[in-house]
Amino acid sequence: MLNRNVSKGFTLIELVIVIIILGILTATAIPKFIDISRDARISVLESIAGSMRSVSSSVHMKGIIQNTPDTGPDSLRAIQTNLGPVDSWYKYPESKGEQGVGLGIVELISLDAEDIQVFSEDRSDPDCWFIKVGYDESVCYVQYKEACSSSIPPEILVDSTGC
Repeated sequence: MLNRNVSKGFTLIELVIVIIILGILTATAIPKFIDISRDARISVLESIAGSMRSVSSSVHMKGIIQNTPDTGPDSLRAIQTNLGPVDSWYKYPESKGEQGVGLGIVELISLDAEDIQVFSEDRSDPDCWFIKVGYDESVCYVQYKEACSSSIPPEILVDSTGC
């Protein structure tokens, strides 16, 4: 009878080849996972913008139903909602509610993500204030610009260039 040595394992060369193949697969998969997190952040921003549009439209319709006067920053008006009074300019929500007086767009939308920040209001234009909400104030945010007149509704802009 012939006695054969049967190998029960991998040779060093086979092991090295498998490690190299796994390294190549990992190197090609990592950028896809990075894009997934970027896409997730952009999706959150789009969701916030959609919430702002929906809430803004709902408050505007409520203001029309309640016959709230069309006034701007000189005379802030509150629109009554089931969440409380909403500070409004031209029947649209203000960017941020005045200290304890009423609600603004920021208080009306749901900001569930932990790393979402509300950046300070820009009041450089006395007639059209805006606020930014997002991950980074300069390159990954949603901007809500208040209604500037009764004929110009709020502008909602998503900047996802640096997400």
